[in-house]
Amino acid sequence: LAQKTAAAPVVRPAALRAPVALRPLTRKPVQVRASSSPQQQQQTTQKVAAATAVSTLALAAAPAAQAAQEAFMVAEGEPFIVQVGWAAVCVMFSFSLSLVVWGRSGM
Repeated sequence: LAQKTAAAPVVRPAALRAPVALRPLTRKPVQVRASSSPQQQQQTTQKVAAATAVSTLALAAAPAAQAAQEAFMVAEGEPFIVQVGWAAVCVMFSFSLSLVVWGRSGM
């Protein structure tokens, strides 16, 4: 007994499909304004220069301000005297190592 099955629809890969017609690119017409007076052009130039200077200063000052804040946030919550004490311990340890190296005439 042979069973009849419905034929499955044939699906073509995208590369084998017929190319789709491209729509022509359309551009809107450019509207030209009347030229402004030299005084207005100078004011616009000054505004652009001022905005550029302000943005440059803001970008230059931001990392310095962040570094200053991070320097004080390293040991947040500890009193200053505790920070000085830890610094003194580090100095004594480094100095003692340097004296040992000096006394032995090198490593």
